[in-house]
Amino acid sequence: MTESPALAEVLRLRPPLRPLAAEDERTLSALFDDWGRLAETEHAMPPVSPLIFRLLKVDRDAPLAISQVGEIVESDPILTARLLGLANSALYMRGGKAITDVKSAILRLGVYNAFETTFTQLFGMWVRHASRIPDDALLDALWLEYLITAFTAREVAAVLDDPAADTGVCYTSALLHDVGTLALTWAEPKAMARFIQAGYAPGTPLHDHFVEAHTRLGAGLLQAWKAPEPLADVALTHHLPFARHTGPVTSVVHIADHLHDEVLAHELSEFAPPDTYPLGCFGGMSEAVSAAIAALGLHHRLDGIIERVAKQSARIDALARMPA
Repeated sequence: MTESPALAEVLRLRPPLRPLAAEDERTLSALFDDWGRLAETEHAMPPVSPLIFRLLKVDRDAPLAISQVGEIVESDPILTARLLGLANSALYMRGGKAITDVKSAILRLGVYNAFETTFTQLFGMWVRHASRIPDDALLDALWLEYLITAFTAREVAAVLDDPAADTGVCYTSALLHDVGTLALTWAEPKAMARFIQAGYAPGTPLHDHFVEAHTRLGAGLLQAWKAPEPLADVALTHHLPFARHTGPVTSVVHIADHLHDEVLAHELSEFAPPDTYPLGCFGGMSEAVSAAIAALGLHHRLDGIIERVAKQSARIDALARMPA
């Protein structure tokens, strides 16, 4: 896929990478060395809501899916209010009557959309309240990055049509794949914020150190939180080259994690590029990502995938704003 004028403009408008001070390099190197301690229960950031993993056990195609998702939503008043708010928003209401109960909201959204929204809101509320990131702009950029990755992963999985790459599993894996980064920002928020403004120091030993630390830490935390094993596996392996992926879900997330700029640049996208922090810790599409795209036969379908995600930018933006 060649670089379009729109993509060139998005890249031109990306915030300039700020140099990292030597003191921050020392602080972060020590932090990344400490990932094992940060994965231990007594030193780890607060766990995600157990409702997340309860939700992941729901069979979305089963007859009881609506009632099971509804029961989970109704167990949290904030989650209930947000699902009702989305169902009654201009995005879904379209002249219909106002909805005041969760079951009707799920029926209006559809069980797949309701599942996705519930999962996203649970994770988003945790990101907002457990991260300790002092800069709202950084929180917004990270949250938008994870949402774009998740929506892109779902579209890639749909194109693959591989039972081993379930769209729901790919979506949730993509949303959770950078838990390790969030844990590092929880432990050292100010230095990590400056590290992200430096574009994660690409091409330096510190970047490689970060990749190892956040993938191992993310996998360790997800295992400690009793997450399904595939989610922890993706967190651990999403930076590896295609030949070392343990399954198609990792490949899907690996690809989706590199397409933020292309989605932002698409003519149908309603996103404004973040003006303070770059999205993702990559400087463009690498040879490893191109190899994964080629191995999965996605070269000629990538433009369509990006377009479908761009068309959903209003929905992504609505989800991005809800967990405040």
